[in-house]
Amino acid sequence: MRAAPPDPSRPRGPVARALGAALLLAATLIGAGCGGRTVQSDAPALAACRAKHGTNPRMTIVPACIRTAKGVMAVETEYLPGVVDCELGWFTKAAPALEAQAIAARTYLMSHLARKNDEDVLIAIGPRFQCWRKATHDRSKAAVLATRDQVLHRDGAFLLGNYVAGAKYRDETCAPESPRRHGYPYDTWDDMRAAYDKARKRGVRGPFKGVYWTELLVTDNAGKAGEDVVGTPFASKSPLNRGALGQYAAACIARRDAAPLPVSGAPTAPDALAAAA
Repeated sequence: MRAAPPDPSRPRGPVARALGAALLLAATLIGAGCGGRTVQSDAPALAACRAKHGTNPRMTIVPACIRTAKGVMAVETEYLPGVVDCELGWFTKAAPALEAQAIAARTYLMSHLARKNDEDVLIAIGPRFQCWRKATHDRSKAAVLATRDQVLHRDGAFLLGNYVAGAKYRDETCAPESPRRHGYPYDTWDDMRAAYDKARKRGVRGPFKGVYWTELLVTDNAGKAGEDVVGTPFASKSPLNRGALGQYAAACIARRDAAPLPVSGAPTAPDALAAAA
């Protein structure tokens, strides 16, 4: 599970609740076998997609095509551009942030496929996996192309690839402004973290409204390596839990560093990913 920044184009209030209930019912019916997608029904489209977008022999660890709740999609030209567009492309034009998002999204997908040990498993669409919509921004497509086949891994295993929205309002250094600035009754993020930890001990996973509270799950691992890398509390402890990207933080860092530098220019996608994760 991951949390994205709120997209103003998404429905809110009673409409959103009604839509959510309808989607939950539909998902329940699909899970019960009432007209849902099956490997057999998707097989012809999957084979055609892989014949069109794949190579023989296969030259990458990323599958050419996957099955999703919205149909068979080519990973690099349809699925990932749609994820980047839905997750962050609507919010920022900054290439380093979008490229970091593309790498995180690709890693998140591959980690899931690896855990399932099945490249034909049905991929969910939505906040319980990754947001997706047909990409409308060329910048989202460009970010995926610029990072094609790039994933995060450790000792040959895919990292979990977690990412969350984090705090939207940030100062000139891109540090998050206070929880109160984001509508929460806490003076500091440490105070809010203490409340979060107490809630988690009671078994409550998301104790606050909105998405800005997910700043508590963002990790700053810039310049760290090995055992010094901090995992995110959003996922279980694991050698593959190497932190979580903050989407608003990545966008802020990319904007902050967009001015020409004396030697090398703007940061690369890995720079933005490491600084915000």
